[in-house]
Amino acid sequence: MEKSVALQAALNELLNFKVFEGCSISDLSELCGSGEIVVSQHKELLYQMGQPAESFGIVLSGAYKLSRLTPSGDDAIVYFSTPGDVIAAFIMSQSTPVYPVSSFAMGPSRFLKIPKEVFLKKWKMHPDLLFKIQSLLSNRIGSLQIQKTLLKAPLSSKIAFLLMDILNKYDSNDTVLPLPLTRKEIADSLGASVESVIRIMSDWSKRGIIETHDHQIKVLKLDKIIEEMSVTSS
Repeated sequence: MEKSVALQAALNELLNFKVFEGCSISDLSELCGSGEIVVSQHKELLYQMGQPAESFGIVLSGAYKLSRLTPSGDDAIVYFSTPGDVIAAFIMSQSTPVYPVSSFAMGPSRFLKIPKEVFLKKWKMHPDLLFKIQSLLSNRIGSLQIQKTLLKAPLSSKIAFLLMDILNKYDSNDTVLPLPLTRKEIADSLGASVESVIRIMSDWSKRGIIETHDHQIKVLKLDKIIEEMSVTSS
């Protein structure tokens, strides 16, 4: 009974996400009613890279970092999935799909996990929904492309872009990043050394640009972060 109540509450949450804009509760019951709510603790694994993909789903709250191992064995973060993001949907159409990245919770997070067969039998019958998921993926690719253009930019510009990108993903005027973000995670997502990230962010803290506490980052001077985004290599 409790699971049924929790799932119904989750379906109502989905109404707030752009990907389900225009859907009714009846529609969501058909598309997601067989789902399971997964409550993840900080750093807990949701999906393992290389494992058979038997489900996909939607981030309800918190966030999940998508990462994959580099040839040298380092952890490279490719994306931060936030509420409303869909994870692993399009690989469901493959004959024997495997997860291309690993997914780890960033702080307490909730995920609506849906069986693969539901995508094949129901989601694929809704072209408008598939188009919206494609738009989400396009935005993700857009962020990766911008990161590519910043390859030769100073690390401070890359960090500034990352912070702004995360803030812009949430429909809020709050300048506190709504996910716990360590210096190592910033370094892993930018291909930088932890020491270099610490040096820059410590300088920003001393200058009153940001404030950090228990892996939470608050931007105090948004204009300075925007200025950092425009700094180019000399």
